[in-house]
Amino acid sequence: MVIDWNSNASYACPRCNHDTVADPSSWEVYTCCNCGTRFSHFPRLQRFLRHVGITCEFCTERHPVLVDGKPYGFLRNRHNGIGTYAHHQIEAWMYDTDEIPDHKDRALYRDTCATRAEAMASLARARSFGPVEDDFSPVLAVVADEKFDRYYNVDHLTQEQRDALHNGTLEVYGVGVIRTHDAPSRMRGWFYPDMDTFTWGLIAPSGLEGLYTKAAPEPLAAHAPQL
Repeated sequence: MVIDWNSNASYACPRCNHDTVADPSSWEVYTCCNCGTRFSHFPRLQRFLRHVGITCEFCTERHPVLVDGKPYGFLRNRHNGIGTYAHHQIEAWMYDTDEIPDHKDRALYRDTCATRAEAMASLARARSFGPVEDDFSPVLAVVADEKFDRYYNVDHLTQEQRDALHNGTLEVYGVGVIRTHDAPSRMRGWFYPDMDTFTWGLIAPSGLEGLYTKAAPEPLAAHAPQL
């Protein structure tokens, strides 16, 4: 079922008011990423209009993940539920151009996790079955901090850093170790973020989020624990 959107807030879902469309067109049908509602300016013409699905930039933007500086996969935000108790989950995807070159834009879905660090652990698990079979060595993870408070407790930042943080161009990271469960655990071989090793709230150049098997990137090396 396609319903009519609010003409005074065409960027938002007419049912839950979630911001879904950045630049809406009158000749397309959109799907809300929050509640799944489909809406259009001309719902009676739905059979003749282009259905574009979910277009929310927050949910569909890819955040690249590197392994030792080379593209490996990406994380994507996913909204779960509506209302006060709604929360966001993180999808982990892996590039897999050799095995399934025509599948979902040459990307392979791995997992949906509660945090970015856990999603990175899922990618580390996938990496362990790569060129080196069953490589369960600990790896360093550089993870963008999705919980960093952008509007409070930032007195230590300069005005330029504060402005960049608010408009989304300044990245805040955590650096720590992702390791595997040891025997006799039934989860042996599964990676998890060792949260006791993570240092959070680091300001760093963008593009560093990823897994590093030997050492952290130079801008964060001073803050990284030893493997």
